[in-house]
Amino acid sequence: MFALKLSEPRVLNACISVISDFINEATFGVDKDGIKLVAMDPANISMVILNLLPSTFSEYNVEANSEITVNLDKLKQALKRVKPTDSLALTLDKNKLKITVYGKSVKRFYIPLLERESKERKIPAFDFMATAEVDSLEFRDYIDDTSIVADAIRFEADKNIFIISGGDVGSKVTVELTKGNDALLSIAAAGAVGSVYSSDYLKKMARAAALADTVTVQFANDYPLKLDFKSLNKLQMSFVLAPRIENK
Repeated sequence: MFALKLSEPRVLNACISVISDFINEATFGVDKDGIKLVAMDPANISMVILNLLPSTFSEYNVEANSEITVNLDKLKQALKRVKPTDSLALTLDKNKLKITVYGKSVKRFYIPLLERESKERKIPAFDFMATAEVDSLEFRDYIDDTSIVADAIRFEADKNIFIISGGDVGSKVTVELTKGNDALLSIAAAGAVGSVYSSDYLKKMARAAALADTVTVQFANDYPLKLDFKSLNKLQMSFVLAPRIENK
């Protein structure tokens, strides 16, 4: 059982909006350390990982660890009815998630709990060769810029440079970030590294930029990509994306 209260419901609303682009149902774990989610999209191309810290909430009381599975579209529709000036409370009511919204009135939404269908997912261990920390909003813009001309986006890194590019000789977009650039907070690479990823998935993932100041980008040659969007003392939303292997 738990009783949670949010004075800034925008954070939860934005998280659910992003996650629902990847999965239809989600199983959240609720314990004293926060609300957690690890899920794969149906195509097994991407993984979404969420950790909402207790400090995100104005009140956070957990009597016993809980696991709840809900339809994300129903949850998203309920959260859309919450005004920015409202606060909300999350509790369990028998076999339903109860959302109480406090504003000029008191509204209550009840979302049915579902039986978990997917197996529990664990976050894989990776051996990345490149890590770049980038301003999150700038990163979102770079993905939008590149996806104009390409359905696949290439990430490259070397000792002092991070490159995002897409397209071919006909239409191409290249974004170069060098060490010392205001948008590139740090860069580390074990030599020249490059890999290609789906622009559609990256655009969905980049929406999490609204939740964080920076994004940590990790990859290797023809290797999965990991994006970590962090908001200090509030949340971390991460994504893992399978590479597109180019024909040599």
